[in-house]
Amino acid sequence: MKTIRCLILAIFFLGILPQPVGAQRSPTVISSIATDPVPVVAPEPQLAPEYSGCGGVTTPMINDAYEQQVVELVNAARLANGNLPPFKRADGLGAAARYHAADLGQDNYFSHDSYDRSGGNLVFVCNTWQRIATYSSGANGENIAGGYGTPENVMTGWMNSPGHRNNILNTYSWEIGVGYYQGSGQYYTYWAQDFGRRSQVYPLVINREAASTSTRNVSLYIYGSWSEMRLRNDSGAWTAWQPFQTQSSWMLGGGVGLHSVTAELRKSGETATSSDTIHLTTDDGTPVLGGLPQELHFLYSLSDQHLAPPSHHVSPRNVGGPDALTWTVAASGTWFTVTPQQGTAPNGFDITPLPVTGGIPDTYTGTLTVTATSPTNASVQGSPTTITVTMEVIDGPLYMVYLPELQ
Repeated sequence: MKTIRCLILAIFFLGILPQPVGAQRSPTVISSIATDPVPVVAPEPQLAPEYSGCGGVTTPMINDAYEQQVVELVNAARLANGNLPPFKRADGLGAAARYHAADLGQDNYFSHDSYDRSGGNLVFVCNTWQRIATYSSGANGENIAGGYGTPENVMTGWMNSPGHRNNILNTYSWEIGVGYYQGSGQYYTYWAQDFGRRSQVYPLVINREAASTSTRNVSLYIYGSWSEMRLRNDSGAWTAWQPFQTQSSWMLGGGVGLHSVTAELRKSGETATSSDTIHLTTDDGTPVLGGLPQELHFLYSLSDQHLAPPSHHVSPRNVGGPDALTWTVAASGTWFTVTPQQGTAPNGFDITPLPVTGGIPDTYTGTLTVTATSPTNASVQGSPTTITVTMEVIDGPLYMVYLPELQ
């Protein structure tokens, strides 16, 4: 076993780790920053480097599956070590890590700082944070490694080294980017992890950032401290506003394929929007009550004695599968009627205001609560759903605007 030699710089260190089983070259792992670059191998004949300068260019992805697997292994390690929140995979940090991993191999050096090779000599270009800043703001940590052949092996190396482990298990980062390169350099394979937390960005993470799921029931983690939140699947209707929860359960929309979950967050005048995606590999056909608006509006002119629109038609439906869905609707408000009050999708109901009495401008409000009765309410996502109904009575006339049809 090689002797581990450490250069202590505050909480940063440089370390040489033992060769892993199956590695073709002796791996080297480094975390955080060494102020003075320390060459760990003598230069060998290289292909012409493709990159020069301080990042800022797009590096082709060699193996997205490897990079995704490292993210999932990181979040699994965080779960196993104190149930730490999952990191969100961020495009900017990923691009920064991917560039650096490729640059290490193509210019055959091993450092957090960026170098170009000229005439066989390494020339300093910029430091770690300057390089990452060309892709993303808020970076606060980095791990790199060379010579490891698989995501499992490189994660074992990092987790067995205190400095790298601390980066992986830190409590101040919210996002991660992973880069993988193979094809040149003394170690042939190179890995990089960049960690960060951007200002005014509050990641939403589905299933601890897994790439796919075989069930529509998933977990959500949302960063930040908020008063309220509301959620939606894909481009569907929003839920009602509800107290903010950092962790919650959720059911994806139906249908095999890529699905998104979006959150709107608010507190004391501050708002934010966040989303994540995951691939649903199978659809269990769980019914979902959908096709419902959040709000319905009417406008009545006293001078014209005209109501717009005369009524609204709402069609509850099962957006989670082909099965029939039976519904009921309960109204809160005495200024409108609802007919019918029960039915089976795709049949819907109409909301019609009663004649306005009195000649005073006013605003009328009410609610509709739609509940799925078959299948049973407990098995239908989105049931019950509440719709806000509003009618504004005004003095002035209504002006109808017609727009030409575009072809």
